[in-house]
Amino acid sequence: MTGYKTEQKKELISFLRKNSHRAFTIDEMCQAMNDDPTLISPPGKSTVYRLIPKLLEDNTIKQFSSSTNRRVYQIVAGEGCSSHIHLKCTKCGKIIHTTAEVTTTLCQSIASSNDFCINTGETVLFGTCKDCL
Repeated sequence: MTGYKTEQKKELISFLRKNSHRAFTIDEMCQAMNDDPTLISPPGKSTVYRLIPKLLEDNTIKQFSSSTNRRVYQIVAGEGCSSHIHLKCTKCGKIIHTTAEVTTTLCQSIASSNDFCINTGETVLFGTCKDCL
């Protein structure tokens, strides 16, 4: 049974990596995986529900609120994602990773003017990317 869950997790992560530009609700994710002919054995909805909290805990994915206040999930690529702020395009869903310099400058400015320390790994700023402007 453990191998089955591991394979299902691999399928889910592989699917999310292939679609790294998109954020999905769990229902949308399951439907898209079922519609993907390249997936041999897409995980079922109950398996996805069990895997999502672990992937969030491992910082493999991030959870956002969509424009309709639904929870959506998107893979976060790269090491050190907890050390910088993310920008998310509300039109195409793209995630942009800020540089360490931009993150530091912004955090220092907010800290000095508001006496507030930002949790960079949990911070996402929403807006419109240059491609969607």
